[in-house]
Amino acid sequence: MDGGDEGIERVEDSKDLQQQSKALDKLTDHVEDRQLDSTRVQEAMASISASKEADIQAMRMSRLEELIGLPRFQVD
Repeated sequence: MDGGDEGIERVEDSKDLQQQSKALDKLTDHVEDRQLDSTRVQEAMASISASKEADIQAMRMSRLEELIGLPRFQVD
């Protein structure tokens, strides 16, 4: 009858392994999601910074044109 007990232990081990595998998958998915979120934040911050720099440069150019008396052209 010991042979029957061995089969039960294997089934229990298999279930434990499946549960551990699922837990590991959840953990790695969570880490990947956090990394993606971090990447998105970094990209958004870089975009904001670039936009801010472009705005500053445009204001500088506008002020320079004002100071030297260049005519302004409207862009459609």
